[in-house]
Order: sequence, then structure tokens, then C-alpha cells
Amino acid sequence: MTDTNPPRRRSLRKRLMWAFTMLTTFAVIAQAVALFAANEEQEEDLIDEVVNTALDGVTTQHANQPEQALARHLSLYHAPIGTPPAGMPAPLLKLPAGNHEWITGDTEYHVGIRDHGGERFYLLYDSREHEERLAYLLWALVIGAVIVSLFSLWLGYWISGALIRQLEQLAAGLAGDDQHLLTAPHQDREVALLATALDDYRIRNAALIAREREFTANVSHELRTPLTGIRTSAELLAGGITDGNRAQRIVLAVDELERRLKGLLFLARGNTEADIKAVALHALAERLAEHYREGCSARGVALENQVPPDALVQADPALLSLLLDNLLRNAVSYTTAGRISVRFEDGWLTVCDTGVGIPRDKLAQVFDRHFRISNLPDGMGLGLSIAREITQRCGWPCELHSELGVGTEVRIQLPS
Repeated sequence: MTDTNPPRRRSLRKRLMWAFTMLTTFAVIAQAVALFAANEEQEEDLIDEVVNTALDGVTTQHANQPEQALARHLSLYHAPIGTPPAGMPAPLLKLPAGNHEWITGDTEYHVGIRDHGGERFYLLYDSREHEERLAYLLWALVIGAVIVSLFSLWLGYWISGALIRQLEQLAAGLAGDDQHLLTAPHQDREVALLATALDDYRIRNAALIAREREFTANVSHELRTPLTGIRTSAELLAGGITDGNRAQRIVLAVDELERRLKGLLFLARGNTEADIKAVALHALAERLAEHYREGCSARGVALENQVPPDALVQADPALLSLLLDNLLRNAVSYTTAGRISVRFEDGWLTVCDTGVGIPRDKLAQVFDRHFRISNLPDGMGLGLSIAREITQRCGWPCELHSELGVGTEVRIQLPS
């Protein structure tokens, strides 16, 4: 089983911050564009009004005062209709009477043309000052939008932090070992709903764990008493009958059942320390293999104990027995011909069989609880799952190699 890196998750705080910033920036830009457009339109209308007012004054007073003083940004040309005024730009001659805009180079002119008393009057308004004011306004709006965006970025970060802080406190409360309630009076309604749901879940989970602990304790207590009675009776029986081997088998079976119960309780309780001691691995493998030899012989399968007689490992006897028994049972269940061997070399305990093997696409699933690769009636899909849990709890490296139709090999490194 290989560990995979956890997925990289996006920050909710940053997402809220950027959403707030983008909405604020969009609103500011929209208002700036509207303000600039409205200002430009109003100034254009104002200039046209200035041109029309000036033309009214010029045409009214022209008979009495042909040459009139005008503002510096105004230029007046006039001549009899059909005659081009002297010095006036030629493109203006094509324009009809009315108000127009004329652009030459970088300068925009507002042009008012009017016929009066047999003459045509051309009044030009130089709008460079107007364009400079618009350019200044545009830069002011751009700089203001940037400043507001940066401020909204900081404000969004601060506001999102205030919103997320309650969730962070909730997560910190869950990470702690104390069982205090997560619900608090200062929480927002949505956070309080989540905290209440988590509190209810923790209460139910704590009750479930308590019931499981009570169950394992009760099982341990209730099974130890009859097992002790069976063992005592078998020992007494062994001294009073001719066939002492039969009674001795009962004693050994009870001992093995007690070891198995101890191993299962260790896995169930979670925080129990393993009872590490020197274990004679050959004797353990021989004792466990003896349980399966009769069934293997009936099917023509050789079950071999190739562990060196002097092999010693440092392990919890109950856990090691439970581990090896599950590996042997799994090998026996899936081997109908050939051989099963138990070896110990260079610190590695190996259980090898010539069984059906495991498909390559199923190798990652064989350690899952209740996973089975066949429909054997007596299989529950728990053997390899229990074996993996033992190796993980004890810190023993575990390897599995298998080929479909060839067999399976499970290797476990044990401390010597």
C-alpha cells in the first residue's frame, strides 16, 4: 500500500478575499466609466451652448461692429455666402450650417456655422483645455480605482479572516483531545449550526466507542473464564486417560485461542502496548502449520516449515501468532495443488504458495476489509486485512508479490 500526497486545497479565505475585491473593483470601474462619460457629454453640450451663444452675439452685432473681440479659444471667420473666408481651413467649407466637430492633428474643434444677412459665419472653439481636463479626470479615476482596489483587497482579506476565524476555531476544537462542546454564544448562525451538528456527531461517536470498549472488555472477561475452565479440565483429563495426546491438543487449542483473543483485543483497544519478547519462530510456525497439515495432505498440498530451528525474533507472541495464522489460512484457502512454505531469511518472514494468484489490478485491494477474489464459502475477506493492521501497528514492513495462476508471496520484516 503506497501513501498518496494529499490534494492541494484552495484557501476559502483567499477565495472570499478575491471575490470581494473583484466585486468592489468592478463597481468602482463601472462608476468611473459612467462618471467620465457623463462629464464628457456634459462638457460637449456646454461647449456647443457656448458656441451658439457666441454666434448669436456675433451675428446680432456684426452690422454695427464688424470686428469683435473674442475669447482666446474662439476663432471667427465670415464671408458672403458662396465665398470662402480668408485664412479659414479648407475642410470647413464643405460643412453645412449647424454645429460640428472637426479634428485636425491632436486638436479637436467645435465648429458653429450660421447664415445671417447674406453672410456665412464660422465660429471655431479650441477644445484643448477641455481635453486636458478630461485627460486629468481619466488619470484621477484610474489612480483612484487602483487605490480603491488595493484597499478593497486589504479589506477583503480582513473581512474574510473575520468570517473564517470561527471555522478555524472550530477546526482547532475538533483537533484537540478534550471533549468540550464546540457550540459557543458568539458564533454566527451558520457556524453554530455546523458546530451543533459536530457536537451531536462527537457525542454519538463517543457513545459508540464506549460501547465498543465495553463489549471488548466483556468479551475478554466472559471468554477467559470458560477457557480457563476448559484448560484446567483438559489438564486433569490428560493425567487420567491413556491417550494423553488428545487432551494435550485441547490444552494447546485453548492456549492458541487465548493468544488469538489477546491479539484481537490489542487491535480493538488501539492504545495498548505490545508485549515484546523473544519468540522462537520455528516452533511457532510448526504449531500453526500443524493445524492445516491434515487438510493440505488431503488435497495433495505440501505444507513446509523451512524456518531455521534457531530463529528468534523480538515480537508480541500473540500478535505474531495471529499474523502468521492469517497468512497461512489465506494461503491454504487459495492453494489446491503444489506447496505452501514458511521461510525466514535475513530478517524477513515469508509465506509462499502456488495457489491461484491475484490479478494485477486487484493487488491494491486485497488488504481491504471483506475484499475477496473468489467465492469460497468459508472466506470473509478479513485475513489479509487483519495481517495488514498488525504490521502497521507494530511497524513491520510488509510486501506482497503475486502472479495470476502462479502463486502469491507475502514478506514481513521482523526485528531480530
